Amino acid sequence: MQGNNKQLYIIAGANGSGKSTLAGMLLPQKDLEFLNADNIAKEIAPDAINSVPISAGKIYFKRLNEYLKNDKSFAVESTLSGNNIIRIIKEARKRNYKIILVYAFLQNCTDCIERVQNRVKNGGHNVPEEDIIRRYYKSIIKFWDEYRLMVDEWAIFYNGYEYTPMMVSFGSSDNIQVVNEEMQNDFNNILKLARRKINGL
Repeated sequence: MQGNNKQLYIIAGANGSGKSTLAGMLLPQKDLEFLNADNIAKEIAPDAINSVPISAGKIYFKRLNEYLKNDKSFAVESTLSGNNIIRIIKEARKRNYKIILVYAFLQNCTDCIERVQNRVKNGGHNVPEEDIIRRYYKSIIKFWDEYRLMVDEWAIFYNGYEYTPMMVSFGSSDNIQVVNEEMQNDFNNILKLARRKINGL
């Protein structure tokens, strides 16, 4: 039992934004279990992970419920485009978890598409281009307008470099500490573009 020290990390971003890379950098330092449906699919069918989404999903939610029931600190990933993560946040909040949201972004959705294509070549799961584009814009708006206000702490990382993700800013609710002003401006410009795209302007 970890009491009030239990933590939920949410590694978020559009498809192809490098959530798993970011998790691989951050989570070993925290000694956290990473609950990831793709990793579960690899456990079930290492050579055909796209063939077992339902089975992987069932195991994912079973483990999720076990972690929460046992007050275990852990991490999940999300594009922030669906509603499952809201339910997870609400349940974690009920159980007095500290919730930290880490958001990864790239400068355009073309980079995300290319990354997903490369992942598929290496045996990873595919995501249709139209879904990647839609989630790229929807994700950043939901992060900024909704999810960062629902958690205890948040941080933004630019994940377009080959060597390591770069922290851009961090904060709590509307309290913002900018680490890299140039990258924060890039993030703000992408957010403005996303609003125009979503509003059809």
